[in-house]
Amino acid sequence: MAARRNDPRAVLLTVPAYLAAVRSIHGLGVADVARALGVSPSVVRRWLRGTLVPGWRRLERMTVLWGGDAGRLAVGAALQRLSRETGLGLEEAVRIVRSGRRALPTRPARAVVRDRRQLSLPIAR
Repeated sequence: MAARRNDPRAVLLTVPAYLAAVRSIHGLGVADVARALGVSPSVVRRWLRGTLVPGWRRLERMTVLWGGDAGRLAVGAALQRLSRETGLGLEEAVRIVRSGRRALPTRPARAVVRDRRQLSLPIAR
């Protein structure tokens, strides 16, 4: 039991892992999942990639439809958000939360890229 408690993957249930399991168990496609949850298929694809994390109501709806623990899924979603916002891996995010650290690392600011298509060019007359 102690080994399971220290293993970050033992308690971590992310939205992509949950949806992949639901799709394989029930034989559902992306469009079927989207229809059941009332979202577009592109949103479900972003959930599956982990680039978008659903809110509490959607998480609760998922567990009502296909089973599971909404609270546990919400913890995984919160860790996904933390990982995305700080640039850390999921395992590192779990370690930080378990350690109780208050100060979280911040993601370095991205350099501003100028879109050169919007520059006004002098027109010769």
